[in-house]
Amino acid sequence: MAPDLAGGWQKPGDLEKPGAGAQATGTPSSSLAEEQRDHTRSRIRQAAMEVVAQRGFSATVEEIAQVSGVSARTIFRHYATHDRLIAATVNDMYFGWFEDLPLPGEDLDGWIEDLTVTVHTRIALVVGAAFWDIHAPRANASEVLSEMDAQRRDVRVGGMKTLVKVVWHMAGGMGEPPEGLVLAFALHLSAFATHALMVDFDKTPAQIGALTADNLKVLLWRAIEAQPSQEGGCPDGR
Repeated sequence: MAPDLAGGWQKPGDLEKPGAGAQATGTPSSSLAEEQRDHTRSRIRQAAMEVVAQRGFSATVEEIAQVSGVSARTIFRHYATHDRLIAATVNDMYFGWFEDLPLPGEDLDGWIEDLTVTVHTRIALVVGAAFWDIHAPRANASEVLSEMDAQRRDVRVGGMKTLVKVVWHMAGGMGEPPEGLVLAFALHLSAFATHALMVDFDKTPAQIGALTADNLKVLLWRAIEAQPSQEGGCPDGR
């Protein structure tokens, strides 16, 4: 079973304009209208993710409209403000980031390798240039973006703690994992690591994934060996 790293993150659609996604019931024509609305929302979301990944939060509704083939007026019928559209797009990015991650298996080291490559590849492709705006300090932020920031932090912290707890117990760790190990995973599986090594050192996401996996495996097994043994020996989950 995959660890739930996105628990609590809003599902796509929660930040839409009230009434934009209301269920239509009754006649075949209302069902068709609802299907058309869903199709329109899907086009807006896909275009918004593409444009925001390229332009960050400076992406305009007009640019998203051009890519989606949906008019700016129609976009504003679904998302009342630019900030709501941006927040909903970050929402979708995080679901894309967490969706269908590699499942844990008996080969813990192999799983860590698959996980790190997948994470850094998705950060590069899905988040892109939006990384800088997602993590930048905000002065006089709107309520919508402030809520988005708070939720992103909560999900990231909770997700990392859940992930490291799974890894720790799979490796034979007892009790709660050390805080230092949680912080190491948070650092090595961060968008900061992805972009720093891509921009400054010309590394690919696959190379970054391999490097961070090697570091995390060393830190994990070092922490496992350092914990007190219940029976006088050091557990070795490998």
